[in-house]
Amino acid sequence: MATAHDVAAAVLGNLGSVTAMKLEKLVYYCQGWHLALEGTLLFPEPIEAWREGPVVPPLYRHHRRQLNVSEWPHGEASRLTPAQQRTVRWVADEYGRFSASELSVMTHNELPWRAARGGLPESANSSARISTDLMRTYYARQIANTETAVGLATANAALEGTEFDQNWQDKLRDVASGVISADDLISDEIARLKGE
Repeated sequence: MATAHDVAAAVLGNLGSVTAMKLEKLVYYCQGWHLALEGTLLFPEPIEAWREGPVVPPLYRHHRRQLNVSEWPHGEASRLTPAQQRTVRWVADEYGRFSASELSVMTHNELPWRAARGGLPESANSSARISTDLMRTYYARQIANTETAVGLATANAALEGTEFDQNWQDKLRDVASGVISADDLISDEIARLKGE
């Protein structure tokens, strides 16, 4: 099995020099999307829900005190299977354009990081592990068909203590099938709450 070090080397091979923080977030997204697309772990090392977002501690130990990372001598991209290489390329293409800060904000808004931290404020330190099962479910929801996406969204909301009634499930179906955009749904809901 590939290691997080091999994935880090592959990310740098695809993008060149990036900040250490951006490297951590991209390796996290590689794990999440590989779980969703292939159903298997990309690497065995745990990911922790740190204040700045997801971090793989063995990677951190090697890049700490570095702002930018341009090579990763601790891993070999060639150890990745063709399917693993596809995942890394896809993540590099889809997420590589975002800054480290943007990626951090994105992870803070996603369920796997938030669930691992429980009720901790964003400014609090944490070494809680992010669940790979939750990562698999969360990212699989992003690529699922309409009914599966609605079912997964409803289940994830229930984990967070929110129940989606049939009306909300119908609205989610409209978003998932492209009848209405998520932005329009949010605007409509804000207007409804304001009584407009």
